[in-house]
Amino acid sequence: MHLKKLRLFQYRNIKDLEIVPSEGTTLFIGMNGQGKTNLLEAIYFLAFGRSFRTSVPRECIQHGEMECRIEGTVVQGSISRDLQVRIAKKEKKLFLHGKPVSLDAFVGNLHLLAFTYNHLNVVRKSPGDRRAFLDRAMATIYPGHIGSLAVYGRALKQRNRVLSEAREGKRFLDGSLLDSWDETLVKQGTRILSNRMRYVEQMKQNLPQGLFGREDLKMHYQSNVLEKSNSMSGIEEKYKDLLFQVRDYDCRIGNTSVGPHRDDLKLFVNGKSLVDFGSAGQQRSSLLALYFSQMEIHRGIHGFYPVLLVDDVEAELDEHRLNTFLKYLSQRTQTLLTSAKNFQLPDVSEDICHMEVHNGMIKKSEN
Repeated sequence: MHLKKLRLFQYRNIKDLEIVPSEGTTLFIGMNGQGKTNLLEAIYFLAFGRSFRTSVPRECIQHGEMECRIEGTVVQGSISRDLQVRIAKKEKKLFLHGKPVSLDAFVGNLHLLAFTYNHLNVVRKSPGDRRAFLDRAMATIYPGHIGSLAVYGRALKQRNRVLSEAREGKRFLDGSLLDSWDETLVKQGTRILSNRMRYVEQMKQNLPQGLFGREDLKMHYQSNVLEKSNSMSGIEEKYKDLLFQVRDYDCRIGNTSVGPHRDDLKLFVNGKSLVDFGSAGQQRSSLLALYFSQMEIHRGIHGFYPVLLVDDVEAELDEHRLNTFLKYLSQRTQTLLTSAKNFQLPDVSEDICHMEVHNGMIKKSEN
């Protein structure tokens, strides 16, 4: 799979631009603030229907304009897909072959992984970042997963509102209403939890060891519903019972205390918590190893590797890690990188394209 063409209109500092990336490696070079990350953000939009930098889509509209558009053509074998994202002040619309589609139908047409400064939160910050890391990669592997997350999120919000308002004395606690939201949480939460636990087991089997030295990376999906994987019916029964058991406690705190929204992906290097005790180098190496695992799972299921984005490559990877990383990717997938330095990429492929970015404009470099 590769992104054949990208076109942007009134997107951040880019007025009107069309580029044709290499099917191998493309390096976008330019000083900070010229629009390199904007390009990767736009490509990310085509994969997930959202930004990795902001939760407010209208921030992507060029100053003084009413809307912006992102258009891309994705090719996989003989199949070509035309994707489009239109962002206005009050709405965002997604299109496939010119027809409006839901987020669930849009996601999965461009298979993509991204390595950016924000994605380093997976190995540095909260459980929510690690759950999102799993869910993004699973979107193209488990059909309906994105939809289950959306329905679960809405039900969780409504259940929490009922609990919070009852706790604050704004309304009487309606047990039948809680039963209704519990039913939705159990149905969708069971699917989410089952998918995640199966996926983490697949990641363990594909996790490369010793890729960057003697670092021994281990991982474990920590669920507050059950300790180990079970059948769908077993998870559903356990989750339903647990929600009922903690209902009084949830009423006291005004929140939902159990479910996949509180799970975590535990990571360990040489027996110690990666988040709490890992060095910056160990955290970067481990995140790359996690990506490699996800890429192999993806290839095993779909028969091809996902497109990979890497923002500010030399800031996050030292020369050794960069060389190992790019040699692994060579001949495997389309890779799009950004850098503030015109450094020489390792000689891993003849299919390397350099593009210079200046004030939202791009020209192909002679390098």
